[in-house]
Amino acid sequence: MKRSFPFRDLVFLSLALVGFALNLWLLVGRLADPSADIAGCGGGSCDVLRASRWAEIFGVPVTLFGLLAYAGLMFSITPAGHRLKAPLLGAVAGAALWFVFAQAVLLGEFCAWCMAAHGVGVLLVSLALGRAAPDRLSLIRRTIVWAAAAFLGIGLCQVYGPVRESHRVVAFDGGRRSFDVAANPRLGPADADRVLVEYFDYQCAACRTMAGHIEALIASHPGRIAVLMMPAPLDGECNHALGGTPAHLGSCAIARVALAVWRVRPDDFPRFHRALIAEPSEAAARRMALELMPAGQLSAALADPWIDESIRSNIAAWRDFSKSTDKLPKLLIRGNRILHGLPSGEADFIRVMERELDLQ
Repeated sequence: MKRSFPFRDLVFLSLALVGFALNLWLLVGRLADPSADIAGCGGGSCDVLRASRWAEIFGVPVTLFGLLAYAGLMFSITPAGHRLKAPLLGAVAGAALWFVFAQAVLLGEFCAWCMAAHGVGVLLVSLALGRAAPDRLSLIRRTIVWAAAAFLGIGLCQVYGPVRESHRVVAFDGGRRSFDVAANPRLGPADADRVLVEYFDYQCAACRTMAGHIEALIASHPGRIAVLMMPAPLDGECNHALGGTPAHLGSCAIARVALAVWRVRPDDFPRFHRALIAEPSEAAARRMALELMPAGQLSAALADPWIDESIRSNIAAWRDFSKSTDKLPKLLIRGNRILHGLPSGEADFIRVMERELDLQ
């Protein structure tokens, strides 16, 4: 008589298939659009986790490891794969614990897709360990050991292992605004341990003064501070929130040239930015850009849709942060802390920033 397939094994296999499918879907999504990668899983609207260092282990997507683990668990219900059950159950449990910890403690944000994927893993482990069997206690002990090893191993690899520059993200405003440090125009190194974000206009006199303050702060703490430069032109040509008000005519064109220089010659951007702050005109911007690249290359860079998308995004952020005042510059410091306009002076600015950023 043919032996029937046990119901518990059928449920176990079904959960493993769900876990496999989730990781496969997330991995395919990541490969199709690398910018949509998310810590521990991916997809959805988890902006703070996008492009996070927690999405990889030594450059390999964690979803690939998840895919292999669930495939192994499906194999583990066969006699030939029985010995793999404890290590694989432990790996799934340890990974779930680590990535939940990373979201709750290291990032302060939860990704719904991550929690769903890890929830499937927890259910699967609970089902396997709750089964009445002669080796149940041994399986539980071995699974706990493997889970602890996976938790520590993944954590150590992600915390102390190499981090790709393009996967460093900083978050502000309660996690509602996140920025890829390497992908945005900046002053200072991408690996700086303190990152600020400035919304500014090249023709804004207060922004010119702030530029000097920022340079002094960076010089006071070499290698420790980076400032992402987000042009938000006060020019009705691209800033429709101004209602056509002729505030800083030409600022949109200046910002476009600056962003084009960043895209083509990022290493030269800091020097270009400083010169443009001192001489903020479209003619000067084009002249200085053409000193860095041929005219054809500049024209091609200016046609990049990323430039107008960035300006629109920066203007939208400026409007969002202007509920109390629309003054520029706006400097995102940390969390919900924002400096609107100018401080009383350079010395006061550096003193406040050192306190806010714990640079004492």
